[in-house]
Amino acid sequence: FATSCGDGDTVNYCLMMMNKYMKFCSDIPEENTQKNEERAIVFYDIEVFPNLFLVNWKFRGKDKPVVRMINPTPNEIEDILRFNLIGFNNRDYDNHMLYAAYLGYTNEQLYKLSTRLVNKDKAVQRAAKIGEAFNLSYTDVYDFCVEKQSLKKWEIELGISHIEMGIPWDKPAPKKMWDKIIEYCKNDVLATEAVFNYRHEDWKARQILADLAGGKVNDTTRCICNIPIFD
Repeated sequence: FATSCGDGDTVNYCLMMMNKYMKFCSDIPEENTQKNEERAIVFYDIEVFPNLFLVNWKFRGKDKPVVRMINPTPNEIEDILRFNLIGFNNRDYDNHMLYAAYLGYTNEQLYKLSTRLVNKDKAVQRAAKIGEAFNLSYTDVYDFCVEKQSLKKWEIELGISHIEMGIPWDKPAPKKMWDKIIEYCKNDVLATEAVFNYRHEDWKARQILADLAGGKVNDTTRCICNIPIFD
């Protein structure tokens, strides 16, 4: 029905609604037979421009390199969905972008989704989120940390390399600047892992709370606390 909707923006909107509400068997990643605890942990971050969708990720460990994925295909996205994905504020943003890329969104569609997810209007944000995307990740470092602050503030507090991009988000990224964007994204991946390790006690508390409540470590603190622990 999308092609009968009219102009390009309307077509994109129709495609988004179709992907969001019409569920096909092929749209759902096959369930990994391994238990969550047995899968490798992967830290990840993304950057989005009208002409660039970048995914940087790494396995846990100081000696593990950061892998870059430039405008990845749905199959490439599917490959990393098999791991325990951990990001920073990923439940509200990165997960949805990753899921949309897995569904085959174009760069233009991904950029428009990104602008809706960061819109100051909370209603627009909520409408843009994809239900299935929340559970793509293993956990969200921002959510389980007791102290709430941005990743940039954590970088400053922990003395981690802090990189400023200085490139407008609403315009196509010049190819000569892609290396800088990749380095910026890589830095955020390393910072996410550093905060995860630094707030280890918060992480252990989340695991204990989720276990007591019968929830998942990817559930928000508010959600877990609303689960009755005793009948």
